[in-house]
Amino acid sequence: MANTAAAWPSHKASCKRRNYIIKFDLHPEHITSPPVSRTLSCPADAPFYTLHMALQVAFGWATTHSFDFAGVDPDFDPDAAGMDLLAMIQQRMRLDQNGGMPAASDPREYLLRVVDPVQTQGFGAVDRMPEGPRRHPGTVEKKSDKWKLWQLFDDAKYQGHKMVYTYDFGDNWEHFMTVTGRADVTEDFVCLDGTGHYVAEDVGSWRGWEELKKAYRARNRTKEQKEKINWFEKMASNRDPQGLAGDRVNDFDREKLNHDLAHMWEKFERMGQEAEEQERRFARMDRSTFATLGRR
Repeated sequence: MANTAAAWPSHKASCKRRNYIIKFDLHPEHITSPPVSRTLSCPADAPFYTLHMALQVAFGWATTHSFDFAGVDPDFDPDAAGMDLLAMIQQRMRLDQNGGMPAASDPREYLLRVVDPVQTQGFGAVDRMPEGPRRHPGTVEKKSDKWKLWQLFDDAKYQGHKMVYTYDFGDNWEHFMTVTGRADVTEDFVCLDGTGHYVAEDVGSWRGWEELKKAYRARNRTKEQKEKINWFEKMASNRDPQGLAGDRVNDFDREKLNHDLAHMWEKFERMGQEAEEQERRFARMDRSTFATLGRR
C-alpha cells in the first residue's frame, strides 16, 4: 500500500490527457510582413475560456472585447454568402424578427461555436452586436467556461474541419487554428514558437494594422500617420511606448511570454485593479467638474 501511495503522483500525471500543440495564425492571408503567429502547448483538460485568456496574453490583446471559437461548416461558401445592399437589408430584417439570429434558411457558417460566457450589458452588449449573423439555428453552441479542449479536439465530428478563434466581432480578428501534434502534460499553457509583434487593439482590423506599419516605414510622415503612431504608443489599450520603429515589428520574446503565461491570472487581476482605479479617477474628475460648474 505504501508503495502504491508513493507512486500515485507520477501515475496520476501519466493518466492525464496529453497537451495539444496548436498553431494560431492571425489573418495569415493579409498579415504577412511579418506574419503574426503563436504556437502553444495547451492542456487538454483546460476550458476554452482559459485558452481564450492564454491567447489574450500570447497575442498581446487587452481583453476588452468578446470572442468565440468556431468550427467552420465545409459547405459554407463565403462568396455565395456575399450580398448586395437589398439582400443585406433583408437579412437585417430577418435577424430582427428572429431575436438577432439568422433564419434556418440562411447559409450556416459554423458547425459549432464555443462562446463567451460573460453576460452582455452596457458596452458589452454593443460590442457583441456584430455577433448576430454568426449565430444560426443549426449551429451547436457551448459555453467556453464549461467546455474543455479535449471535448472538441477528440470529437471525430469536428476533426479535419477548419477551426478559428475570433476576437472582437467589430475588427474581427481571426486566428486560424491548426493542431500539429501532442506534447507532455503541463499545468500551464506554454509557448513553443511565434513570429511578429503583437497587433494594436482597435486599430481597425488587419487593414488598420497594415496602415500603422506603413506609417512607421514612411520617411516623410503625414499628419494622419503621425497621429496613428502617437495613438499606438500612448493611447491604445495595448499600447507599446517603444512602437514599431526599426526591427520592432518583428519583436517576439518567447521567454517573457512564457513567464506571463505562467502568471497570467495574476496579470489579469492587476489589470482589473488598474481598471477599477481608473474608473475611480474618472468618477472623482466628474465630481470635481460638476462642483466647479456649480460654483460658477
